[in-house]
Amino acid sequence: MTDFIKEQNKKGVYDTLKRPNDLARQINKDIRSIYHDKHLRIDYDFELEKEIIEFLSSKKGAEKITTEDIEKDKKKNFHFRKVEILPSNIGYIQLNGFAVPSQATSETIHAAMQFVANTDALIIDLRNNFGGNGLVAGEVLNYFFSSKTYTGRRFNRIDNKWNDQYIENHSKKTRGLVMKMPIYILTSERTFSAAESFAYNLQNLKNATIVGEITRGGAHLTRSFSLSNGFVGFIPYSRSEHVITKTDWEGKGIIPKIQIPEENALLTAQGLILEDKKNAAKSDTEKNQINFLINFLKSKSIVFTLNPSIASKLVGEYDYFEVTLKDNQLLFMDKKNYKSPEKMIGITQILYQIGNDYQIEFIFDENGFCNSFKMYWDDGYTDTVLRNKK
Repeated sequence: MTDFIKEQNKKGVYDTLKRPNDLARQINKDIRSIYHDKHLRIDYDFELEKEIIEFLSSKKGAEKITTEDIEKDKKKNFHFRKVEILPSNIGYIQLNGFAVPSQATSETIHAAMQFVANTDALIIDLRNNFGGNGLVAGEVLNYFFSSKTYTGRRFNRIDNKWNDQYIENHSKKTRGLVMKMPIYILTSERTFSAAESFAYNLQNLKNATIVGEITRGGAHLTRSFSLSNGFVGFIPYSRSEHVITKTDWEGKGIIPKIQIPEENALLTAQGLILEDKKNAAKSDTEKNQINFLINFLKSKSIVFTLNPSIASKLVGEYDYFEVTLKDNQLLFMDKKNYKSPEKMIGITQILYQIGNDYQIEFIFDENGFCNSFKMYWDDGYTDTVLRNKK
């Protein structure tokens, strides 16, 4: 990389670049034409260089910067964008970064973990997580391990030595809380750095299911250095060797178990969890409740094409309900309660979602005549409605 930059300089490639940002971009392009490390880059950032110099020159300056960083993270809720309980007691955390270490950061992490601690499964959404502080990523990881766990070793070029790496549930921060439920992690092509480390450890040490896209592939820890005149170098100085894989994800990214476009990842993860829950259900009512949710998610995600020949057989009156077909769209009307016709959202050619309230599945006799439909509610209740005789 050094030799190539020197060659470019001798050729006068940089002489015509008048703006600092253009020079930084060209140097980055030249560096990555030799070695494509996404952590390695040059930026023109006068204020950041000033902060780096201040940080290195005085403890007072370092404390000031840390305080500013905490305030920035606080305004972003320490990157916890959403924490909620999805239907069927599935926990969901959208975590868009890892804040700097602080008491406030730790309190927010604990509050989020406490909120989802009693769920049956947990989805952690890292699709918009570009990384951040590795220590805080480790602090979140601590909640998933009950005892001190060896993760591998890390080589530090600055110290020129290997150091063993561990995850440990520090009771002062976790207060003994351990997340034992199945873990699902959502990824995208943007998921990077500390977010990849987080996913990599849970994938290999806790059998977490990764759903989404292959991540960016940045495993090397990076430090920022002042290069003078407003230029800052972000230079990797450390690499890891995982206890399970004997390597890391540099240049390769995290490979999901279920590789799908990121926009489908959440519904897919929910579907996987619900299928497992349905298989473990102990009663028909519980199975019906879970099956309703599975089909509801399918109605939101599948691409459905109506078969006109089948649809025409469904048209008719069923007790006080009526099914009609207009412009290749099936409509369902509750005439008893004088409701306006609702679009029937296809799951299969004979199974449809009606609003958010219920689903109907049409039943055919041995002669191919649709003589009834079965109604399903989210509480597990079912009912069969006969077609009216002409």
